[in-house]
Amino acid sequence: MKNSLTAVIYLEPDQVSLRIIELPKGRVINDVRSGVLALGDGKIANYAQNMGTIVNNLEGFKQQLKDYQVTDVHFYGAIEDLAPIDARYVADQLEVRTGLKIQWLNNNQLMAKTMGCVVTHLAEFKSLSKHCLYLLTLGLGSMTLAFFHHGNFEKQWEIDLGGVKISRLVQRLRQTTTNPQEIIQDYISSKLEYIAPELKRKKRTVLLIQNAPALSNYYIKQGEHLAKAPLEPLKQAKREIGPEIYSQHPWAKSVTSEQERRLLMPNYMVIARTAYLVHPLNIYVTDISMMDGLVNGFVDSQAQSQINTMIRTSADDIAQRYGVDAGHKDFVTKFACQLFDQLRPLHRLDNHARLLLEIASKVDDIGNFINQESHYRHSAYILESNPLIGLSDKDNQIIAEVARYHSAETPSSTQEHYRHMDDDIQLVVAKLAAILRLVDALDDSRQQKISAIKLKLTNDNLLKIKATANDDLVLEKWSFSKKSQLFNDVFGVKPVLIERGGH
Repeated sequence: MKNSLTAVIYLEPDQVSLRIIELPKGRVINDVRSGVLALGDGKIANYAQNMGTIVNNLEGFKQQLKDYQVTDVHFYGAIEDLAPIDARYVADQLEVRTGLKIQWLNNNQLMAKTMGCVVTHLAEFKSLSKHCLYLLTLGLGSMTLAFFHHGNFEKQWEIDLGGVKISRLVQRLRQTTTNPQEIIQDYISSKLEYIAPELKRKKRTVLLIQNAPALSNYYIKQGEHLAKAPLEPLKQAKREIGPEIYSQHPWAKSVTSEQERRLLMPNYMVIARTAYLVHPLNIYVTDISMMDGLVNGFVDSQAQSQINTMIRTSADDIAQRYGVDAGHKDFVTKFACQLFDQLRPLHRLDNHARLLLEIASKVDDIGNFINQESHYRHSAYILESNPLIGLSDKDNQIIAEVARYHSAETPSSTQEHYRHMDDDIQLVVAKLAAILRLVDALDDSRQQKISAIKLKLTNDNLLKIKATANDDLVLEKWSFSKKSQLFNDVFGVKPVLIERGGH
């Protein structure tokens, strides 16, 4: 493969950066970061107010792209807490002023890309995660804790403990109390305690800290990406912590901007409390960043496959958490994917849509945990409140809506919820729901009577589904006759269920 240059620009609330890499190996040609952008007083993402500074930096980046003759440019932005309509306004202004079109990424997408980079490019990761490893990623609006067991990703929690939010609480408390630390410690504990029962405290647990520049700049040697951090300072976190943190801990002295200084103590306390809960044998810090995760997608051909594995694992985890029938889940997932593959000329959807159908098949019944009656609605709002790692907001919405319409309700112009969906996802939801509803009917008894199916599209617009079964399909046929109407409406093809030996 001929060497070529690719550029990645990444906009986040506190800075904008550019990295030019040489493909296929990913050698860094140039790496530039802006100064600190001012965070908002309300919303953390302050892009509109920082527009002039951002544009000036982007114009400087464009000159470097011209100097290096780079034409393959990818512009990403962390959407953080920006409202969708405001994100569209900012994107439009950026494109008008710079000609660059931004792709917004949510925290779940950024985390999946970055975790994938940590797993594949941190040489020591395999040995560190041999038993139990927690990856703690600090953020402005939230923190993320991911669990790896025997080297494999198992689950993650996004917790409302971002440095900015805690810092603002500290500032408010200082106006009413002389020592806010005890209150802050209780606040952090209250946010973390709800996941405490799920955390595994084993003798060989490792805590790996990410996105903590004060720690990584101090402990990590040049040319390396990992360093061991001492446990002892974290044991002091229950004591009074204030401005003296800068004299007590040498790594804190490298922080220069006032904005970064305000985040130092909250982040330190979050790390300390997390360490107390997981009880690690050792703590390490890595400097692998969100930008590294973005770049990794262009360097590692397996990066997206790894993210897809994380998505599937997260779906299986939420299905288990809400008590989904594993046999039914596996049945529906298997045959939904089979129908999707064999009906490609009919639905004309891509492989990403196949992944969304697969995930929806795993989680469509989680609403039964609340109530079997209208369980599909319960499934939808559970999924809306628990977006899956690695997926965009649009993808998560599609999965939730497919779960909503996989059973009884029908996506149509008369259905108010469906009518208010964005136009670009309505048809996708309808097609995937039609396939899933058809397969769900094939196991209406939840006994997995069918072991194999064969499909045949006829010239008279029939889809013959020949099922090999170990028992009678009276209930399945009755359910199929009801649930197949959506498939007929969406694709103009009438499904017919035929038992082995039938005609």
